[in-house]
Amino acid sequence: MVVVPYSYTEELDFSSTDSKLLPQNIEAEEAVLGGILLDPSAIYRVRDRLIPEHFFIGAHKDIYKACLSLCKKGEPTDLLSVTSWLLDHDLLARIGGRNKLATLLDRTVSAVNIDHQADKVIKKSKRRELIREGHRTIKLAYDENQDLVDIFSTVTNKIKAVIDTPVAPTKDEYQRWKHDRLLEEVTNIYTTVVEPSFRYFKLDELAKEHSRSTQFLEHLYLKSLTAVCSQLLTYEELKQLAGSTVREWLINGLVPKSTTILLAADGGVGKTKFTYGIAKVMIQGTQFGKFIATGEKRKILYYQGDESPGDMVQALQSLGYSESDIGPYVRVRFGWSAENMPALIQDLKEFQPDFVVIDSLSTANKYSVYQESQMEYARPILQMTGLATQYKTTFLIIHHTNREGGVRGTTAIRNAVSEVWTLTKDNSQTATPYDRLLEINKSRSRSSGKKYRMYFNPEDVSFTFLGEEPDQGSSVSEQSAKDALLEFFSKNRNIRFTSKELAHRLGYSDSHTRNSLLGLAADGLISAERREGYATNYFLVLESVTPQSFAIGQTEATEVESIVEYTSTPPAPHQHPTSTPHQHPTSTPPAPPTSTPPAPHQHPPPAPHRPKHSKRCRG
Repeated sequence: MVVVPYSYTEELDFSSTDSKLLPQNIEAEEAVLGGILLDPSAIYRVRDRLIPEHFFIGAHKDIYKACLSLCKKGEPTDLLSVTSWLLDHDLLARIGGRNKLATLLDRTVSAVNIDHQADKVIKKSKRRELIREGHRTIKLAYDENQDLVDIFSTVTNKIKAVIDTPVAPTKDEYQRWKHDRLLEEVTNIYTTVVEPSFRYFKLDELAKEHSRSTQFLEHLYLKSLTAVCSQLLTYEELKQLAGSTVREWLINGLVPKSTTILLAADGGVGKTKFTYGIAKVMIQGTQFGKFIATGEKRKILYYQGDESPGDMVQALQSLGYSESDIGPYVRVRFGWSAENMPALIQDLKEFQPDFVVIDSLSTANKYSVYQESQMEYARPILQMTGLATQYKTTFLIIHHTNREGGVRGTTAIRNAVSEVWTLTKDNSQTATPYDRLLEINKSRSRSSGKKYRMYFNPEDVSFTFLGEEPDQGSSVSEQSAKDALLEFFSKNRNIRFTSKELAHRLGYSDSHTRNSLLGLAADGLISAERREGYATNYFLVLESVTPQSFAIGQTEATEVESIVEYTSTPPAPHQHPTSTPHQHPTSTPPAPPTSTPPAPHQHPPPAPHRPKHSKRCRG
């Protein structure tokens, strides 16, 4: 046997504490029980936070149990009733007989300070708990038969339960503490554990620890997503919380910031290609018809589950995505599902996208245990709603329509998002197979119920904006004034004007100008800054100056490499429905409309077959 020199061993303090009494306050315990015997209503002030186990003296525990039992039955806790209960349960002799109860009552003058005395009893009990767990920890540390990881887990949970439990909680406070603690653990598992199988394992372990089921934990987490509520705010606090009253957009009137959008369409309509085009407008800072981007170089995150990598690349190249666009501003994941929500959170933190496309809700929920008709099916959308606000990003979730043309599945899907768009084919007699209608069915950022006509070019998978479907309540002159105002704002970005200033500049009446401005602001096409005591200022936001474009998927006046080569002579340019052959937009907007009513929109003919070529311009 090798003797280790004492100087080379760790010196621990093993001085005994056996001579010390455990923390206690006998006088406080007697004062609490005496107060209850003296004033039967006093027990209602302590019963939700003081439990029998908090008492140090065994007799006091039994007496308090008797008082709680009588209180639960609605019976008084006076001397006679408590004595009778203890006698019936063969406990009277054990607590010291009637003399013990009489002594408690004689020593008590009033029950006024019973709350303060109960707090003393509870705090001494917490100290004894810490001592008890400390001794258990020492014994566990000496136990070589137990795995060290298991010991760490046991000690952590025991000590955490002692430390985190409120010192003197009411029943509601204690339940709130248990709820918050469990929800924090569940949320941490759902948002940080990337591997689905390991996440389920941890949920199962947590459920066993709290004597719950994994289904209960699932519902608890879902309820937490739907029941978020702020504190009661005054009007001044509301204004401070809101900050600016000006609505923020990625694309004015179409894509709000920090929100969730559901785009529903039937198969084969082109919803994915439409989304690619919308995202390209944000990257290039251009516009789609009357919808003008508020800035450029927006970061786009695609979660693609419905298209293969090859199909996606082909579509993006056809739309004119250049390498400079794809590199810094676009990121893509394939095969993502809602079970990988921690991966999404990680991407939001690292890439910080402005716009996230989920294609589609069905593939994102492919591992869900819930049916599309069940409310729980919308859980990923509820999670994204919270993430949109937290990370200041906008989610566009692609989904399918039902036979009636509405959003497929439970109404919870529609209710969970802020915007609902539907993209459909135009089935009117004068329409071509490539005419599309985009309808804003629901919006919390702008007026809803508006329809916009578009044309889908199947060759380069781009969409061309043709105009808004006529509103029965608006006149031709009002639409003309709106067009003139919008074009004026596009040439004077970020400059604020009042209604009277604009009426004077454009030559319209004050009332006509004001009504047109209100309509543009309601549609989100311009911003309105309202201040109490001042005239409303109207303006068009621009976060960075960029060229303009009038069709999704069509680049500026630069040649773009195509994915195919010439095999014959270049084709004739595509004809715009209301203009001469295709021209690139310039930096100078067209002149404001005159008093002559504009010609109605005409549909372009079906896209002609184009011979293969290597280079072409799209404007």
